[in-house]
Amino acid sequence: MPSPRLRLPKLPTGQCSPENPYVCQQMIMPTNKIYRVLALSAAKHEYVATAFTNHPRFEVVGVADDTSAESWIHQRNEALARDLSVPYERDVGKAIQRLAPDVAVVSSEAARHASLSIRAAEAGLHVVQDKPMAPTVDDCDAIVHAVEGANVHFLLWNRNTHPSIIDARNMVRAGEIGTPQSVHIDFFFSKDAGILIDSEEEEEIPASWLGEGELTVEGIYPLAYIRYILRLDVERVFARTSAHFFKRHAARGVEDIGTVTLELENGAIGSLCIGRIGRPSHPNLGEIRIHITGTNGAMVVAEPKPEIAVHARGLKATDFRNRRTDETTDRKQVDHFVSALDEGLDTLLTAREGRHIAAIVAAAKTSAQSGLATEVSRKTHDH
Repeated sequence: MPSPRLRLPKLPTGQCSPENPYVCQQMIMPTNKIYRVLALSAAKHEYVATAFTNHPRFEVVGVADDTSAESWIHQRNEALARDLSVPYERDVGKAIQRLAPDVAVVSSEAARHASLSIRAAEAGLHVVQDKPMAPTVDDCDAIVHAVEGANVHFLLWNRNTHPSIIDARNMVRAGEIGTPQSVHIDFFFSKDAGILIDSEEEEEIPASWLGEGELTVEGIYPLAYIRYILRLDVERVFARTSAHFFKRHAARGVEDIGTVTLELENGAIGSLCIGRIGRPSHPNLGEIRIHITGTNGAMVVAEPKPEIAVHARGLKATDFRNRRTDETTDRKQVDHFVSALDEGLDTLLTAREGRHIAAIVAAAKTSAQSGLATEVSRKTHDH
């Protein structure tokens, strides 16, 4: 529970909003409609689809993918279908026609995100999509065009429902620190990615490792925090990236760590340090912390809180010592999504917002290659 000194603003009881997704799961829904969910590929993460399985307003009715998907993807899809006791269809169009879903959950390889999301939107389905949004800004523009043309909702999966993130947004909106002037985010995952870069051991890289840099893969999370908490867009960036820890990143020429300097709207500035730094580097999931300075004060947000530190005999080397105590963040995201569907609200991370994040990442990668500050593309092209 927040300290009384924080003086968090109170929202009307029963009002579900992006500022307070906590309320969504408690509000009285205006309709009893059960939304039918079709999982379109589980190549990357199954947890996006499974977040809908125990919700009273959603029913997962099947898993589908293109016939041309690689064999390891079909195996993952079949495993998810078995776990959920639903059919698996190797034809997306037939699955949509036969199962009559309302929502598509897209968690394929990033290279196929645009294709699957666009087809789902054009078929009249609302879309929940895994990150990153798409490999190129043009692909993201195409998704925006399809979603808005079909008048359906789009949610890019995110971490904005963590309690500390919600509280930080509420405090900033309440003027606790005045007008935001600067933000710094450390976003380090203490997860391994194969053999360390200085090892002489050879590594066979699994087909499921798609060779994307960490700025591309994880950049959505901290960049979404900036948009969600501060309500400011990024206009220009300067970046440095490197393969510092893992051999597979170096071999593929992609970064496992990066730094980005950000110029935001209204003269605000920011910085981001992001990367995958290896399991031994941190007792928790990683160092994820947000520093915000305003005209009247400052705040430091520890994203993983609340958590409990566990130190005991018998713990494995792979066991996290610090464990989160709020594991309902995915449920809160689904709660807010159903409210968006029922009431015509924006989702927590819309197609246009996701497109802007992809443009920031693209500009950062261009900057890292050129050594020059790079403008963030703002235009959403018509198709």
